[in-house]
Amino acid sequence: MAMKEFEIGPIRPPSEGGSFSLLIRATRNCPWSRCTFCYGTPYNREKFSIRPVDEIKEDIDIVKKISDDIRRTSEELGYGGVVNETVGAEMIKKNPELNYSQSFVNVFNWLLSGGRTVFIQDADSLIMKTRDLAEVIRYLKKTFPDIERITSYARSRTVAKKSLEEIKELKEAGLSRLHIGLESGDEEVLRYVKKGATPEDH
Repeated sequence: MAMKEFEIGPIRPPSEGGSFSLLIRATRNCPWSRCTFCYGTPYNREKFSIRPVDEIKEDIDIVKKISDDIRRTSEELGYGGVVNETVGAEMIKKNPELNYSQSFVNVFNWLLSGGRTVFIQDADSLIMKTRDLAEVIRYLKKTFPDIERITSYARSRTVAKKSLEEIKELKEAGLSRLHIGLESGDEEVLRYVKKGATPEDH
């Protein structure tokens, strides 16, 4: 039987791959998508959109179900809920389709690495209304209390539009870190790569 999938975008920082972060997609693609150097190509320059909060929460619920299934299998195999390679191998042996499920692979690797880090996709999650993004983060933390770090991408102009109170709200909700692609502090270079930002914005 096929496992229910949650939506996963194409991009995350290398540091989030090394730690096998859980990927939660809050926005689709990039709101700017004009940088000459950029991975707008993995997005296929598709239209940017913000996902509804309820839809993102449904994805988190699917992650929880997959996580519970993996932990349950661990219990049945006598590992006491601990996730190891044998647990994954046994699950795939029973259901080979899991080997091709991006959702299962992401959750399994996340749990295998400790289940502590999350990356909120795609390119500029802070463009969401602050209360909506904070609600998503709080729901994520409530569903998985052991999460220690939640990270996202943001454009410098988007961050600059947020008030200090909004930034504090996101931090209090559980947002730990932002990756902001400055690329350069030189105005000519920024114009050349069509960054859509100035040194002053940065």
